Amino acid sequence: MANASRIDFDDPTPIDEEEDEETLAAIDEGIRDAEAGRAVPIEEVRRLLPKWITAFSSPKER
Repeated sequence: MANASRIDFDDPTPIDEEEDEETLAAIDEGIRDAEAGRAVPIEEVRRLLPKWITAFSSPKER
C-alpha cells in the first residue's frame, strides 16, 4: 500500500488554470458554505457514512 503524503494547508497546491468555470464556482460555493457554518463536522460524517452506504447500496446479484 502506498504511503499517503501529508497535506500542507499553509502551502496549498495552486489551482489548475484549466479548470472550467462551473468547477471553480462549485468550489467557491463550498468554501462560502463552510465559512457560513453550513457544513457537517468530520466526526458526524464518520458516524453517518455507514448508514449512507447501506441506504444507497444495492445488493449484488448472485
